[in-house]
Amino acid sequence: MRISVSKVAVVATLGLIPTLGGMSVASAGGEGDVSVQAITSCPSDGYITRGTRCTTLSNGILWIGLGSGGSYANVIYDKKAGGSITGKLGYLRGGSTHYKATETITTAVDASAIWSGLANPCYPTNGLLYTGGTTYQTPPATFSSC
Repeated sequence: MRISVSKVAVVATLGLIPTLGGMSVASAGGEGDVSVQAITSCPSDGYITRGTRCTTLSNGILWIGLGSGGSYANVIYDKKAGGSITGKLGYLRGGSTHYKATETITTAVDASAIWSGLANPCYPTNGLLYTGGTTYQTPPATFSSC
């Protein structure tokens, strides 16, 4: 399974506060198979599907999608506002955190972090964004067959 990614980014350093909001999904497929373009807002509980979770921050949406039986994770920050920041995307599973390289992100430059071949596919997995000394995370996603 492939997760569609067209616009992804990270958040601004200041003012990242989870907020409440509705969710609009233009189209959703199987487990973890939601197009990023389809996510226009995130529900307060972060539930899109069991394998796709999100959280709304003040400058965008942090999102995680699991696929391939839970052994594939895609973490995305769709930056919608604010100036450039330095940050890195990662995931938390089974008490271990894993990050991609730190990068500078703007609303014009998209970023996504993808991992495949993950061990323990049945563990709940949180998407992470680390920036400005603070870590933000999605609610845990799980794969339905677990």
